[in-house]
Amino acid sequence: MKKTYSIILSIFVVAITAISCSKDDDSTPQLSSLAEITDFTLDFEGISADDIHYDLGTDIAVSVPFGTSLSGVIPSISVSQNATISPASGEAITFEDGEAKTFTVTAEDGSIKDYTVTINIRGEVGSGSKLETYTLTDMFGENSVSTYTYNDANFVEEISKEINDFGETSNITYAFEYNDKNQVISKSVDATDEKTVYTYENNKIVKAEYTKEGTAIYTFNYEYKENGDLASEKRIDHENDDSVDEIKFVIEDGNVVEEDRYGEVYVATYDEKNNPFIGVYPTAYAAINIGIQSVNVNNPISGTLADDTITYEYNEDGYPVSASYTYFDGLATVDKTFTYYSE
Repeated sequence: MKKTYSIILSIFVVAITAISCSKDDDSTPQLSSLAEITDFTLDFEGISADDIHYDLGTDIAVSVPFGTSLSGVIPSISVSQNATISPASGEAITFEDGEAKTFTVTAEDGSIKDYTVTINIRGEVGSGSKLETYTLTDMFGENSVSTYTYNDANFVEEISKEINDFGETSNITYAFEYNDKNQVISKSVDATDEKTVYTYENNKIVKAEYTKEGTAIYTFNYEYKENGDLASEKRIDHENDDSVDEIKFVIEDGNVVEEDRYGEVYVATYDEKNNPFIGVYPTAYAAINIGIQSVNVNNPISGTLADDTITYEYNEDGYPVSASYTYFDGLATVDKTFTYYSE
């Protein structure tokens, strides 16, 4: 009886040992199925990390300031342990504004999860003192008062001009239309059915089409230097056998120092104060409205029709509140006054 019991016990021990050994021999590792992005940032040339806004999730949305280059963007990405991602962290990528790119995370066990990354460039925003009224009194020229109103981005939305032509007054209102980047896409005068439509390439205006009552009057073509300054404006006159007139500009430090206007050359020097017009418009539109008497960084103190120098009075922010000069050897005077909205 004892012998039989011993044999049975031996068989039981052997069986248990075999099972135990079988478990010990099963050394195949359990592979992770985790395929998550755990951290995600982008590096843009010349842009502070504080100016980059993220909305993280399976669909990652990133917004960056106006003018940010989307070429050669460097992602820094952390993923689940033993997972990989394509495109890889540190690999330079070129994005398109508003177009999604797919990033694929592959888990250790081969499972995959797709993420989309979309970069949106925020609209341009205005800054600085806002011009409210501009009054021009010219003995032999225009006499007018222009009033400026602004949109939520602090760019001009309407300019209402009251013109006094030797006692007869008239009013004209220019209305500006903007796209989602706060760039001017058209300027119109409803009362006379005039409209100018602007065409952009690489955030620069390259063409403007001016129509009146639906008829094409002028086409303007703009050419730029390598540094981004406007080089010339060519105007095609559709009412005059498509004749072409050209204005050429020499710009230094944001100021037009030489202007060849249809063959007549003007030169100018400038103060170191703030021009009242440059902050009124977005960058691209301001760039095509340059001129000695127009948009500059500073204010002309000589040039154009002035006999000698143009004199200014400035407010505490360095913007002119008045300007005056003479021309025709002192026979005519020009007076200008500027008022500003208080912040």
